[in-house]
Formats: sequence, structure tokens, C-alpha cells
Amino acid sequence: MKKQNVIIINVIMALFFAILFYKNYVGLNLFLFEAVAIPIMFYINRPIKLNFFSGTILGTVILSAIMVVLLNTSWSIFINIVMLFVLSGVLAYSGFRSFVHAFLESFLRLFSSQFSIFIPWSNEKKPIITSESKNSISLSKVLYFIIIPVAIVILFLIIYASASSVFYRQFEEVFKAIGDFLRSIDYLFVVMLIFGLVVGNALFMKTPSVGLCKNDIYSHDILLRKKTRHFFPFKVNGLKMQYLSGVILLISLNVLILYFNILDFIYLWFGFKWDGSFLKEFVHEGTWLLVFSVFLSAAIALFFFKGNLNFFSKNKWLKRLVIMWIAQNMIMVVSVMLRNYWYINYFGLAYKRIAVLFFLLLTIVGLITIIIKILNKKSSYYLWRVNGLALVFVLALTTCVNWDLHIARFNFKHYDRALIDFGFLARLNNSALPYTYKSLAELEEINSVQEKAMPFDIHQDYLWDIYLYELEVFMKVEKFQQRYSHMNWLEWNLADYQTYKKMKKLKQIE
Repeated sequence: MKKQNVIIINVIMALFFAILFYKNYVGLNLFLFEAVAIPIMFYINRPIKLNFFSGTILGTVILSAIMVVLLNTSWSIFINIVMLFVLSGVLAYSGFRSFVHAFLESFLRLFSSQFSIFIPWSNEKKPIITSESKNSISLSKVLYFIIIPVAIVILFLIIYASASSVFYRQFEEVFKAIGDFLRSIDYLFVVMLIFGLVVGNALFMKTPSVGLCKNDIYSHDILLRKKTRHFFPFKVNGLKMQYLSGVILLISLNVLILYFNILDFIYLWFGFKWDGSFLKEFVHEGTWLLVFSVFLSAAIALFFFKGNLNFFSKNKWLKRLVIMWIAQNMIMVVSVMLRNYWYINYFGLAYKRIAVLFFLLLTIVGLITIIIKILNKKSSYYLWRVNGLALVFVLALTTCVNWDLHIARFNFKHYDRALIDFGFLARLNNSALPYTYKSLAELEEINSVQEKAMPFDIHQDYLWDIYLYELEVFMKVEKFQQRYSHMNWLEWNLADYQTYKKMKKLKQIE
């Protein structure tokens, strides 16, 4: 498509964007914008051949856009926006198979596309710098012959008018007209229009690739043997020496991690007893140290099987030891999950505790792919591609759940055994209001049970009391009712609608 046509489309879409989001919360408007923008992206970048990866990204964008309308969580909105920009890169440079490469290319495209309007590009799908065609719009001429001269004239006009009252009176009517015009401008709409242009540039404008797409296309899943020419009569790091070094190291590490796992079996899996502490060291420091050790273990495994040692005919025992070690690391990951489980059991659900579970799930997938790499002589690119795809699937899955609602429901349901962090629950989004709104009598009952159930003083300085919580949630309900009563159809979402109906049924709002 010709450059001037894309610019016209971009201006129209920027106006459409400003109309949709001007003084509006995110809701149905985001879905409507993408319902128009995505077909335009396909039209501009045609012909498009979707592979499994690009189809997955497209599916994630559509799914998350639907979840924005249904659940309207900050997480679903964030993932939708990220994936939309990744989709723009995938469609602009077809052939991506790795999420890491596609994400980085799309991130750089966010910035480079803002200057693409000043760069001449051909009508072909892949943008290259060529001489401007005779029929193209020369923005540089508009900039140098109109915009810059007019701006300079206006600047000197203001300077002279400020310096001389006589000069000012000659142009008084002009200045009044300009002042009236400036006061009539709705600057918020102008800001939304400019932001719409920035978004449109990132989605529609063609920009030269930084090379990640080409690198991705020519990368392979299968590891190739490289013959190295040695310039010395002896080989300091010969394959046999690497093999023996690896065997000695991995035997030691396997024994060490085996002892660690046995202790976890005894004291964590089957013999855990809560001593009434806040479990900070048990979970926070312990969890991330163990996760770091797992990643370090994976790095060591990849180090030994990064090159020609994969093709060493006598590497059987090294493979067995590495796989045994990775398997034991997977057991350690399960132990970390158990730590997180006990933390949730006594301190309730929270964002980070949920995120840890998904992070550990991805860690297990990563360890499995390392085993596959070693057994089947796969390349590092295979690891990036498969694990990146797993990340996309997990991110898509997480957008399908209203976590705030489930956190509130779970925590108040288990207040007889888990600490209620009133400050955290008060900050959950509006969809959780039917579960976070409690009468003073209910809060006093919860507080009484908590005082008996918790083996420590729940009246800490950093923990909210029930009276502050009641006031905060009451004010939040009032704000929600006021906002919902003034919502227009562009802001509509199912989560707010259901919250309003539930609150009205409970007679918590009018």
C-alpha cells in the first residue's frame, strides 16, 4: 500500500481512537478499536501467511480483548495491549517463530515507527529505503516550506508584540482571535488524538527490520556440529576433558541436591508444622534462592551441552547425570510450590503468590525442554522458541480469570485459618466488591475469629483495623456507584454490570 494511503488511514484511526477513549474508561471501546485495527493491519501488510506462532499471537489478542469486555481486569488490558503490538511486528515482518525475537522487534518498532512518516519506503511488503516516488507525499517539503517558516513567523510576531504596544495594537484583533481559538480547544481530546497517532504509527506504519526477523527465520531447532580448527599441538579443552569434568561435577551436585530433597521430603512434604511465624524467610528468601539455584542448574546443564559435546560418542553417562540432576531440580520446584501452598494456606491468596505458581509451571516446562534438547540434540533457539510459546499460552490463560474476585472470595472464606490483610483486600478492583463489602458486625466477627486463630498479634501497625477497612470499602462502593451511573456504552463491560447487579441485590447500593 502507498505511504500516503497509510497516513490517511492512520489519521482516521487516530480520530476513531480519540472518540472511543475520550473521557472513557477501558471497556467495550478497546474491543471495538481492535476489531477495526486488526483487519486494517492485515490489509496493509498483505499478503499474510499465518504460521502456528503468528496464529497463536492473533488468537491471544482476540481472547484477551474478549476478556477485557467480560472481566475488565488491569492484567487482561495490559496483556491485550502488549500482544497487540507484538502482532503488529509479526504481521509487518512475516516469518517469526520465536516470541522473544518477535517481542524485541515489536518493542523497537514502537519507537522506530514514530519516525517512519519521514522516511520514504516502497510499496512492497518489506520496507526498504529508496528514493521517493513522484506521486508520494513529500512530508519533508511540508515541514521545511510550511510548518517551520510559519512557526518562526509566529514566534517573532509574539516577540515583537511583547516588546512594542504599538506593534501589538496593529495585530490586536489577530491575537484576540488566536486567544479565543486556543481557549476553545479541548486539550484532552488533542492529547488523545496525538496518542492515537502514536498508536497508529506503531500498528500501521512500515519500518525497516533491525534484523531479528531474518535471524529468527534462519535459526534451526536442530543443533549442528561445528568443526573447530586447532592451532596448537594439544587441546586444552578437549571433549574428553570436558566430559570427565562434567561427570565429576554432576556426581557431586546430584549427591548434594539429593540430600537437600530428602530433607524437604522429611520436613516440608510430610512433616511441616507452622510455628506461628510470618513465614517470610521460609517463603520469600527461600523460594527465590531455590528458583535461582534451578536456573543456575539449567545454565550449567546447557554449558556442558552447548556445542560438540552433544556429538561426543561416549557422553552417555554425562547425559544420564544431567537428566538425573534436572529431574531432581524439578522435584525442588515442586517443593517450592509446597512452600507457596503453605504460605497461601496461612496468609491467603495474593497476586505474587499466584504469579509464583505460574512462574514455577513455566520453570518445569523449561526444565523439560532442556531434557528434550539434550536427548535430541536441539539448539538453544529451540529452547527460546518453545518456552516463548509456553509463555504466550500461560499469559493468555491468566487473562481468562478474574483474580481479584477469586482472591476476595477465597480469603474471606478461609478467615478462620488464614490471616486477613484488610489493607490489601480493600485495594482489589471493583469486581471484588460483592465479597469485600462487609457490615461492621461481620467484620467484628471476622476480627474475633482471627484473634483466636492467629498465633500472633494481628493488631500490627502495618495491618489495617476493621474500622479503616469499613470506611475505605464504603467510599469505594460510593465511587463505583457514581461512576457506573455515568458510564456510557463505550465503557460497558460485563464485570462492572455483574458487580452492580450483585451489589443491588444485596441492597448495598441503590
